[in-house]
Amino acid sequence: MIARHISPPIACLLVSLVVSACSDRAEPTEPTDSGNVTEVVIRDFAFSAPTITIDRGESVRWRNTTRNFHTVTPNGHQAFAERQTGAQGQTFETRFDTPGRYLYYCEPHRSLGMTGEIVVR
Repeated sequence: MIARHISPPIACLLVSLVVSACSDRAEPTEPTDSGNVTEVVIRDFAFSAPTITIDRGESVRWRNTTRNFHTVTPNGHQAFAERQTGAQGQTFETRFDTPGRYLYYCEPHRSLGMTGEIVVR
């Protein structure tokens, strides 16, 4: 059997790809701005925009539109704690009060380029 020769990390990636292919694809492809909250959509193995810019005091909402497990993990800052999104439709928000650049990534899919940046002005 071929399955005996696939390493566990590769097997997990293959299962994630198959599940993603069967999941509902959601739009929009860009973040949406509704008042003081900008939404970043988690779709397939990417965030909907690599960089978003918001004003100080505004919030970012992440929404998982897939059935895949994802994280939003801070990269070099403590503006928010790592969050996990394992269910389709799951959301969470973080308010940003300090100007700066805030990098983040998805822990299991970082090697696939699943990264983002928030610029707070």
